[in-house]
Amino acid sequence: MYDKVIITIRTYNLLFSGNKVLIALSGGADSVALLKVLNELKNDLDLNLEALHVNHMIRSDDADKDENFCKVFCDKLNIPITIIREDIPALAEKEKKGLEETARNFRYKVLNEIADNNGFDKIAVGHHADDQVETVLFRIFRGTGRSGLIGIPIKLNKIIRPLLHVTKKDILEFLKDEKIEFCYDFSNEDNNFTRNYIRNSLLKDIRKNINSSIDSIILNVADTLLEEDRFLESIVLEKAKESVSKSRGGKIELALDLFCSYDIWLRRRLLRYCLSAISGDSLGPDKKVVERMDHACCNYRNGISLPGNIQATRSGKKMIFYRPGNFIKSREFIPGENLEVPELNITVSGIELSFKPELLVKKRRSQVVVIDADKVFPPFKVKSIQKGDRFQPLGMEGTKTVGSYLGDRKIDPLYRNEVPVLVDKRGIVWLIGCEITDRVKVDSSTRKVLKLEYSEQRTD
Repeated sequence: MYDKVIITIRTYNLLFSGNKVLIALSGGADSVALLKVLNELKNDLDLNLEALHVNHMIRSDDADKDENFCKVFCDKLNIPITIIREDIPALAEKEKKGLEETARNFRYKVLNEIADNNGFDKIAVGHHADDQVETVLFRIFRGTGRSGLIGIPIKLNKIIRPLLHVTKKDILEFLKDEKIEFCYDFSNEDNNFTRNYIRNSLLKDIRKNINSSIDSIILNVADTLLEEDRFLESIVLEKAKESVSKSRGGKIELALDLFCSYDIWLRRRLLRYCLSAISGDSLGPDKKVVERMDHACCNYRNGISLPGNIQATRSGKKMIFYRPGNFIKSREFIPGENLEVPELNITVSGIELSFKPELLVKKRRSQVVVIDADKVFPPFKVKSIQKGDRFQPLGMEGTKTVGSYLGDRKIDPLYRNEVPVLVDKRGIVWLIGCEITDRVKVDSSTRKVLKLEYSEQRTD
């Protein structure tokens, strides 16, 4: 068992010396074996281990027993553990999703949040070879494409699966030999869940009546397709450099003339690439969604609504993928301090000075404005523009809506939520990157100025 895991770790570069690893511990055989193996290897691999247990509150007393087991097991191994409780049945009802899907989504959400907030390099989960077989079959029955047949990735972002080349039989024999107890979830016997039916009935029937080697056959197919998929994805990435771009605020822009000239297999993969970049789901949408999107793009449709609150809207000869709504978080701005706006990859800064004409000189890759410091009314905030916002652009008599002003500047409505605004108690001070309001302009009476600047952060 240890040798198999070590080989997997080294072959796929899953862990490196000094890594801080968060282990998902349910209390079941797979996660218990994973924790035990990594704990035995931690000195040789120089690992810092912690565990996370999520009590889904689905099986009442049994769930509490699992939680207590995980605490005791980690105490014996001297591994810190974090316990999270969530009423998954209530959450599933609220989100109108199944229990399994809701529990999985919540579990991965918590794992990633804790890993990001606490400096974990990796998140180790206990999927094994049998899970891989079940996943491939499950996706076939749902109508998956080529990418779905690859199954569970052995690593994805921070997620790693050191047991993916170990069978369930290996795991159970290991735990028996090591005299390690584990929790058993009796809901795994309920064949009303599709995965349980595949595991408990379908695969057993296939092994008995069709091919006893079905597991190794499916695993070989998945491994073969993985290598081929990596090659195909390299082509997709090259074509994406030509036909896909990203706006300052993260909208994905697809050049339709180029896109429509590609073969259908490449178009489908590019659409998955675009939609995955917006949704954060590495698997992307299902085939029906991709086909609808392909038809919309190739026929230059005006737009289409997609799952996950994603919108695709045509702007000229581009299809723009985005999530509607204001996305710039409202933040307090204090002159003398830099304010980062990560949604736009910009930094806003300001400093109060005695007025000098040379302050108006602009710097490369930045935009500077100078306003009268006595004509503003702090505190300041940087935020998204709101529908109906009005201001008086510099040199103009009367006010106009921000939307109308941006329309005059030929800024597409799709991109207006990417225009940040600096406000004080009296309203808009600076439509950042565009114009200041007339009430704060420098004139002959100005003595003190506030020099404001926004700079784009380099991403290259």
